[in-house]
Amino acid sequence: MAETTVLYPKGTKFNMDYYLSSHMPLVGKHFSSKGLKGWKVLDFGKDADFCVQATLEWDSHESFEKAAATQEMEVMEDVPNFSDKQPVMLPGAIKGTS
Repeated sequence: MAETTVLYPKGTKFNMDYYLSSHMPLVGKHFSSKGLKGWKVLDFGKDADFCVQATLEWDSHESFEKAAATQEMEVMEDVPNFSDKQPVMLPGAIKGTS
């Protein structure tokens, strides 16, 4: 199992309704067949260093790497529709859980 954390910085103009109703389904459309198992979105509010976090769960770190290598342009080109800043992406392999 692996996860990718996608963070949007504090001060980002962010349209959560669009993100949840359009962008994340688009992510699922492109990446479910490449090993994406699911996702969750957190809203941190105004006082945190980051305003929004999406966590994408993959069946393996290799699946994420293969999906990332495809550079699904439709997904990347959709970012300006909900955010005025590019996210910070942190992929990683899960080493422990309870």
